[in-house]
Amino acid sequence: MWYNKKMKSEKMGKIYLSPATINLYRECPRCFYLHMKYDIKRPRGPMPSIATGLDSILKRYFEYYRAIKELPPELKKEMDGHLIEKLKPTYYRDIRPGYCLLGKLDDCLVTERQTYIPLDHKTRASAAEDIHPAYQLQMELYCVLLEGNGLKTEDRAYLLYYYPLNVSPEEGTASIVFGMDIKRVNVDMKHAEGVIEDAIKCLEQGNLPEPSPECEYCKWTEKLYGRNITVERVSTTEVVEKEVAEPPEIEEEEHRDTLF
Repeated sequence: MWYNKKMKSEKMGKIYLSPATINLYRECPRCFYLHMKYDIKRPRGPMPSIATGLDSILKRYFEYYRAIKELPPELKKEMDGHLIEKLKPTYYRDIRPGYCLLGKLDDCLVTERQTYIPLDHKTRASAAEDIHPAYQLQMELYCVLLEGNGLKTEDRAYLLYYYPLNVSPEEGTASIVFGMDIKRVNVDMKHAEGVIEDAIKCLEQGNLPEPSPECEYCKWTEKLYGRNITVERVSTTEVVEKEVAEPPEIEEEEHRDTLF
């Protein structure tokens, strides 16, 4: 099968990597390669919007405590400090010439030692038993971003899990009661930096990478078309001539837990 899509060129400016795309590399180098170089993305079905709705409510809740320079009561038992005064919409860090890491943090803790600790909201059907490797890498990458912006981090980050506990009637209206589970993530930035370098090497190779043995998308493609899958190579001089002046918008994280 031939993928008749032209390859993205260095003429388009920097290549922007994010926690979502780097986790895509971790899952399957072939899917990552096709996504980044040919804009061939994995198919996506309908996405439940409840996680997005809860995320916006939680962020408003945190904004209240940011304004009064206090931690939400749920966090005071686990950590010290206050929420960062001004959270940037997007953080950027140049990795090497032609490559940039970018990401959106849900929030960030500033400790009494003036260190910066990433916080991330997750929604689930129940309390989390362990930390998914995707979330581990995501939080490590956030620390890499913060360090690249001159904000000293520590060897930790926090995942804030929210999950439904019960439905209780109040004044004729059913109210859903949520529980909160705080998970500490032990951060290893060297691990994240190594994955970034491996992802860049994947993009710079000339051949289509082998798929991950666990990749259901590649398994389906191979069953449909067989293993003789190639990509049409196009000279970079034939690719899009207009340079990209601004970085792309970050897509929603592909590894966010949902209530369903």
